[in-house]
Amino acid sequence: MQEKIIYEKFERERADSYLASIYKDYSRSYFQKLTDRQRVFVNDKIIPVSHKLKRGDIITIEFEKEEKFQIKPEKIKIDIIYEDDDIVVVNKRSGIVVHPSYGHLSGTLLNALMGYSAGKYNPYLIHRLDKDTSGVIVFAKTEKAKISISKQLQKRVVKKIYYAAVKGVIAENRGIIKAPLGRSPKNRKLVSVNPLAKKVAITEFKVIERKDDYTLLKVRIITGRTHQIRSHMKYINHPVIGDKQYGGPGTIGLKRCERQMLHAHNITFTHPSTSKTVKFIAQLPNDMKAIFKLAN
Repeated sequence: MQEKIIYEKFERERADSYLASIYKDYSRSYFQKLTDRQRVFVNDKIIPVSHKLKRGDIITIEFEKEEKFQIKPEKIKIDIIYEDDDIVVVNKRSGIVVHPSYGHLSGTLLNALMGYSAGKYNPYLIHRLDKDTSGVIVFAKTEKAKISISKQLQKRVVKKIYYAAVKGVIAENRGIIKAPLGRSPKNRKLVSVNPLAKKVAITEFKVIERKDDYTLLKVRIITGRTHQIRSHMKYINHPVIGDKQYGGPGTIGLKRCERQMLHAHNITFTHPSTSKTVKFIAQLPNDMKAIFKLAN
C-alpha cells in the first residue's frame, strides 16, 4: 500500500520521527527500516534515514507487511461498547496495558482483542490510554479504517472528553492550558512542560463541581500527547488525584485512590465507511462513581 502526505510544519523534523507520530500503529524503527529499503521518498527522491523534512515536502510511503510483536490471543474479559465491520470500541478498565511492549508482552488489551476476534480480524491500534486510565478506546478492524481515523486525529477533528478529579480548588469555571510537552530532563519516564519541550499541547477543562480539597473536571484534549492531561494538571498545580507519578494525592477524605482518577468518557469522530458522525460513551467505573457521588 502506498500513501502520500505533505509536511506542513514550519520547523524541520526527521522523517522517521514525523511518520511515527502520524501513523501511530507503527514505530519509528519501522520507518527507519522502510527508509533503508528505499520505500520512503521525499519529493520522489530516495532519502537517508537521518533526512530532515521542510515545509511543503511531499512524502511517499510504500508500506510493507506489518512488523509487530507477535500478539498472542488470550482469554481476557473485555467490555465491548460497539462493533461493526470497520471498528471495535472498548470500555477499557484501569490496570490493563493497551499494547505489548518491553516488559508487557502479554496480558494487554490487544491480546484480549486477538482472543475475542478468534482469528476473524487483527485489531489495529489507533490511539492509546495509559495503563491506569479507564474509558473508551477505538480499534480498527481494517487498514482503511485505521488510516481514516488516524488522519482525523492528525487534523484534530476527533473530540475526546475525559472526566477527572484533581487536587485543590480550581477558581476558574473554564480554562485552556497551552503549554508544550516533552520528556522530563529529570525523569525520562515522565512528560513535562520544560525549556526543551517542543510538542504543542492544548487541554481545555470545565469545572463540574468544587469541594473543600478537590475539583471535578470535564476535560477535552485538542492534541493527543503522552500523559497530556496528567502533565498539564501538574503544571497548573492541580495534579490528578491518585496519580503518584505526577504528584497527585492518594486519598480523597478517608477514601483511598488506587489509581489516577482519570476516565476517557466519550469520543466523537466520522465513521470511516458511512461518513456519519458517531459518538461512543464509556460509563464511569465504580471507583470514580464513588468520588462523584461523594461530591453530591
